[in-house]
Amino acid sequence: MIGVCYNGRMTEKKVAKEKGDFVDALVAWGCGLLHLTKYQKILTQLAKFVIAGVITTAIDWAIYFALCHFLLMDPLIAQLFSFTASTAVSFYINTVWVFDTTKSKTRRRLVAEFFFFSFCGLVMTEIMLYLFIDKMHINYMIAKIIATAVVMVFNFVTRKMFLEEKKA
Repeated sequence: MIGVCYNGRMTEKKVAKEKGDFVDALVAWGCGLLHLTKYQKILTQLAKFVIAGVITTAIDWAIYFALCHFLLMDPLIAQLFSFTASTAVSFYINTVWVFDTTKSKTRRRLVAEFFFFSFCGLVMTEIMLYLFIDKMHINYMIAKIIATAVVMVFNFVTRKMFLEEKKA
């Protein structure tokens, strides 16, 4: 990958991708050990997506828990606040570290698509929380765990489809 130069220096994103990082090295080692080198790219991306997801989920859950438990906010309202904060962090991590972001779309379009699909994930989460908590009487944190697992799959697929450059 050729980096974009500014005053003779490559951008941080390009340098990081060319040198690789700990996750790249660990997945490369594991793929070599298990003879899965043809799947190395997708497995590396999936590993980074999971790490990014753990970080953004921790942000989401911490805010959600604090608002529900300490401020006694309604779980559906608390989800809106936790979603907004975690989505902003998620956009940054996913576009800088996880996915090879497409160059054929403007940054504004990437943001719009990312937030559109994140909003779809929010709607899915809100519906599941409503059903699990209000209709099935499941604990609000258990309901959050189930909803998070379902939406995580949706998020990976949509980000892979819409953030990345299409290979010809």
